[in-house]
Amino acid sequence: MTRAADVRSSGPGRWFHRPAPRPAARLRLVCVPHAGAGAAAYGTWGDRLPADVELVGVRLPGRENRLREPPFRDWPSLTGAFADALDDQVRSPYVLFGHSMGAMLVYETVVRGTGRRPERVILSGCRAPAVRRALPAIHGLPDERFREELGRLAGTPREVLADPRLMAVLDPMLRADIRLAETWSHRTPAPIPVPVTTFRGADDEVAPAEAVAAWRTLAPRGIRSHRMPGGHFSLHDHAPEFFRLLTRELSLC
Repeated sequence: MTRAADVRSSGPGRWFHRPAPRPAARLRLVCVPHAGAGAAAYGTWGDRLPADVELVGVRLPGRENRLREPPFRDWPSLTGAFADALDDQVRSPYVLFGHSMGAMLVYETVVRGTGRRPERVILSGCRAPAVRRALPAIHGLPDERFREELGRLAGTPREVLADPRLMAVLDPMLRADIRLAETWSHRTPAPIPVPVTTFRGADDEVAPAEAVAAWRTLAPRGIRSHRMPGGHFSLHDHAPEFFRLLTRELSLC
């Protein structure tokens, strides 16, 4: 029997999407999406970034052009596959950005060790790994309750949640992603070997202030922190302010 991991592809165009290729860019910004999302979550960012920065969106299995591939269900397998693809397909210098579960994958990848470290990691809307989650787990809820909670978190479009056929296809991926995020923790987390930037929404219930502030203990190479108005998706809801701060961060790399 073929194992799930064996049918996943690491070929070009699978893991990474470059909507506006800039081969001469001085820096690449590799963006890892939140649970249930894909590279499309960052599809419009290329036009907002400085001209010398190339946007590289991350496509995880189970969505977009990888819809037929089974999602990862454990952190070691996901981290190992992503780190290998990153080393193979993304040139240095680069910065790793992740939002929510994407920030968790950024952390796991950097502390695991890659062949070429990023210049900096940018962690958005994410608690530190030793901090317990702030909200009750939802990944094991019955279908109707699960969809209700997804809608409340605002990470999945309402039109997707309202389409039974589409949800039947996406449900395994959504539950796998959210399970990874909700069960993620480290009693004695490893320090991050590169400089860190954090973003948080002032009203974020998923990653409240104290949970994000705890990253300071894991940033021996330095940390810069930004507080945004809004909730868990403040980076989208207050895009002008977010891109002003992000551009400043990238200019320092």
